[in-house]
Amino acid sequence: MYVADLSQCIVLEINNITWDILDLCPALSSEDIIERLGRKYDVDLIIEALNTLATMEQRGILFSNLARDIPAPETKASERLKILVLQKSTYATDITKATGGVSVAHHNLVKSLEAHASLDIIGESDEVFKENVRGIRFQGNDQAAILKLIGSNYDAVLLESHQDTRFLSLLHYIDAPFVVPIYCARGHNGDVINAGLLWYAAMRPFDAFLVPTNSVKDLYGRFVCDKDIFHTISLGVDPHKFYPLDKQQTKSEVAKMLNAPQIATSPVVGFFSRFQPEKGAGIYIKIARRLPHVCFLLTAPTLNIYAHQQLPPNLICAPQQPRHQLARLLSAFDVYCFPSMVGEETFGLALLEAMACGIPPVVPKLDGLPEVVGDAGIVVPAEAYENEIGSFAGRVSPSVMADAVNALLTDEQTRLELGEKARERALTFTWDKTAQNVITLFRRLKEIQRLTDRYKRHFGISFTPALNNRRRRVENQSILSNITVQKERPLMNNRYAQSIEEGLSLALLRKHSRHEVEAVLHHLCGEERTEAILEKIFGFEEAVNG
Repeated sequence: MYVADLSQCIVLEINNITWDILDLCPALSSEDIIERLGRKYDVDLIIEALNTLATMEQRGILFSNLARDIPAPETKASERLKILVLQKSTYATDITKATGGVSVAHHNLVKSLEAHASLDIIGESDEVFKENVRGIRFQGNDQAAILKLIGSNYDAVLLESHQDTRFLSLLHYIDAPFVVPIYCARGHNGDVINAGLLWYAAMRPFDAFLVPTNSVKDLYGRFVCDKDIFHTISLGVDPHKFYPLDKQQTKSEVAKMLNAPQIATSPVVGFFSRFQPEKGAGIYIKIARRLPHVCFLLTAPTLNIYAHQQLPPNLICAPQQPRHQLARLLSAFDVYCFPSMVGEETFGLALLEAMACGIPPVVPKLDGLPEVVGDAGIVVPAEAYENEIGSFAGRVSPSVMADAVNALLTDEQTRLELGEKARERALTFTWDKTAQNVITLFRRLKEIQRLTDRYKRHFGISFTPALNNRRRRVENQSILSNITVQKERPLMNNRYAQSIEEGLSLALLRKHSRHEVEAVLHHLCGEERTEAILEKIFGFEEAVNG
């Protein structure tokens, strides 16, 4: 057989495998082609043919007239993934006034992924934002839009947050790995954890959760058996926007801006977050009262309920600052005090941004904060609640926090050393590093997807009473059939028998995910027996299915 490249005036002789690949390649990825043709040809021969075609493509032969993404300098076109981004908000190029940690984290991650992948971001209309960033019109009940997504052959899907369960049904339609970030671990009357468990139940073997610290993995590990589905990838900071400035100069500038001369002449303890009770606002006020000789400077969108209280005279509130100007305000801090007790503090972006400005932090030992601080600040002991009250994840003593803050203010050498450490540690958390780790995770999941058996054999399962001669009583059991062909005698006499729970699990796996079956077993058997049964039936599936 021959194929002609008219644009190059070349005629090539090809074999049957290459002919079949050329017929499939406009619509399927290499992994899908290998899976499709693997029943007809030897896999090594298919891979060899694909490599030959890839070499031709690089030389502009056969594929020279196909539209291809132009790669960023860091990534070759052939290596770029095509990623679908599912988010609640529209694609934004500017988050100058953003205050929520989730929106800031998602925005920065998407912006960093643009250098490594081609992105389709759902929104209200079809439009082109950049050469490798497109907007895709999508409404949840629009069947035509869903079919368009299904036919787009995405390599991976990234969500903005696990709390958005509107996209849960897409997991059953789009045959690509889903990565679902958990930026808020708990709180909201259990709704946050329930949303995570909904995603967990529906996830396939090649889907995953992205968590910013191990604290999230440990929390959810209390509720589920499959802990390997949680992948820890740290968030980042932009070191070009958050960096140390001259301390005295910035203090003088901020003092003049706020008409508060004491800022220029006093030690300054900063607070940079939403000023809410669960973020530690009440604790911060108590610390300010305990240290009247210190200036307490906070920046927040609003004082919330505290605007109606009599605040200590040494507490100064700065108006909300645009993100590109935050470095100036943060550099006026001598210590960053963040007594947050909210169950959403899975990482602490505000904490990392203050550290990037060379400010030593004082934080409670709760959730993900200690993992970010490391040895570059003071981590104060705190009491964590097993079941939170409201959205509080624990309790920290105002007096203990005040002592830690005061210790840093009175020990200049330690404070400066920790400030340098904070900056050095923050520089190890970059958004580009986060994006590269996410791309690596997607590639790993794609490999798992390639190896996942999607053509399972389903066994006949019967449930029946059976006489146990040894115990001399009737017991219930399940029996498997169709494991061997009719003329082949099974090794285990003439039938395969196991417990009711094991048979029920195998029966449920016909139409339900492994994690859904896990939920049923938890209800029937409890955690310890569930893990043992799951290990047996998954091992059985792996051994039987080729």
